[in-house]
Amino acid sequence: MDNLDYLGTIENLCTENGKLQAIIESSTNGIIEINEYGDLIKSNPAFYQMLNINPQDKEDLSLGELLSSEYLVDDLKIFLNGDEDVLVQGFHINVGEDDFAEMKYLEIKFLRVPIMDKYYIVGIVKDKSDIMRALTNREEYISALLNVIHELKVDNRETIYHIASLVELRDNTTGKHLQRVESYTKKLAGEYMNAYRNRDKRLDESFVDDMALSSVLHDIGKVGISDSILQKPGKLSKPEFDSIKEHTIIAGEALKEYKGRKDFLAMGREIATSHHEKWDGSGYPRQLEGEEIPLSARIVSLCDTYDALVSKRPYKEAYSHEKALEIIKKERGHSFDPEIVDLFLKIHFEFQKIRKEHNDS
Repeated sequence: MDNLDYLGTIENLCTENGKLQAIIESSTNGIIEINEYGDLIKSNPAFYQMLNINPQDKEDLSLGELLSSEYLVDDLKIFLNGDEDVLVQGFHINVGEDDFAEMKYLEIKFLRVPIMDKYYIVGIVKDKSDIMRALTNREEYISALLNVIHELKVDNRETIYHIASLVELRDNTTGKHLQRVESYTKKLAGEYMNAYRNRDKRLDESFVDDMALSSVLHDIGKVGISDSILQKPGKLSKPEFDSIKEHTIIAGEALKEYKGRKDFLAMGREIATSHHEKWDGSGYPRQLEGEEIPLSARIVSLCDTYDALVSKRPYKEAYSHEKALEIIKKERGHSFDPEIVDLFLKIHFEFQKIRKEHNDS
């Protein structure tokens, strides 16, 4: 860059400085500038609000003191002299007076900004206390789920629905979703029994009834997922989707003592842990393929998907029955067991009827 270009750039920056400063001042994220010793040179109002302090009272303190971090200065020196341009760190701090202190979690992305022949450090500060509270809630919900399962006598339909409703209270679905999935499952499992009972001796009326009742537990692991993710109106980011996937693992842990048993809770565990597996092996959490996926999970997977397709969700409008048929047909042999899809296509009008009988409106 020659001198004229450089001077022109400086002039443009000066011209735009008013706009830039207005953006910084109004940002809900904290924006700070610090020197190599960790001293706070400049900050926008949001940063001081996060710490609930008067900048006049704390102007001589270093960032490490403000964040109660004895290692920050050393970390910043290494960062400033290293090759990386970004450093992300999290800080747990107590905000406010002792009797009214609030624990906060701040995440700071430090940027190494080159100006002339020197590097300066700018920090973008985000208050992620809500995420930490969500993690705490996650443990509370899982604990509540385990207490319900282990301390109550889980031996009737009413209690099973009580357990499943822990999720429905937080997710953007209704109890009618559970009723529909149960009805779809009973209808499709019954059709499967009639078609294949000669080759599979498990298939009887009791097996179908257990599968239908157990189906309402398919999303019970979502008790451990943050509300901000469950209720997000838009498309999930990859980290958010990875978090959603954990509901299958959480369910497996909550119901692990029922593994291998011959009752509906054992089947509920199969369904809850495997209903997102796909016939071609591209599902989660274990990438099971074909008949490695329990039959109960293969049937409930199609039933749950159909209901999701024809229902309004925060991220989509409801599809028509015909559109849902088209999507499920395309997923034959990919997401779904081909035999189960073929049986569904024979009785799809029954699904449409159940949907109308148990409408949310």
